[in-house]
Amino acid sequence: MSSALTMEKPERKIVEKNRRNQMKLLYSRLFSLIPPHVISKEGDHVADRVDRTIDYIQTLKTSLEMNQNKKDKLLSKKRSHEHMEMINNLCISLDIQIHEMTHDHDAVLVTGLKTHSSFCNVVQFLDQYSTEVTLASFSSSGHSTFHIRQKKIGADDICERLKKLVENKEFGDNNTNALFCNELADLDLSVWDFDIQY
Repeated sequence: MSSALTMEKPERKIVEKNRRNQMKLLYSRLFSLIPPHVISKEGDHVADRVDRTIDYIQTLKTSLEMNQNKKDKLLSKKRSHEHMEMINNLCISLDIQIHEMTHDHDAVLVTGLKTHSSFCNVVQFLDQYSTEVTLASFSSSGHSTFHIRQKKIGADDICERLKKLVENKEFGDNNTNALFCNELADLDLSVWDFDIQY
């Protein structure tokens, strides 16, 4: 009986020693994952270091959740913005109307100009086919308005040519762009001598 007890004592010591070594190894691995400034304080008990490690991990988890929420909100806003942009592009189709204000003065209303460069192209075009552009007002979400004096061709011709110009510019028809640029090469800067409203 006594020999059995003497055999158990060393075995218990070995088991306890192995358990402690295993715990030391686990703590060492855990602490190696955490920045040294979080856990390194002289004379600290292991329990204190473990508590600080748990707090640090909890802080990281909270920060990660906050960042994930921010990311989700930004992605949601982006999708919403892209959706609205797509709807606007579908809803605002190109429409050109010419209204005679007096016998030599017309208002040209263009809906669906998406860019400022399209607006500038329309101004140059109208200057080429009228005596003068007296006023221009740009809107990407409604009517862009142009006042012209003494048009040189009929209203229907202006509408048709203007529609081709704007559609080809918007969709990048390089041949038409080149032809139009050649036509405008001789224009002087007096084209822009009028009121522009935004």
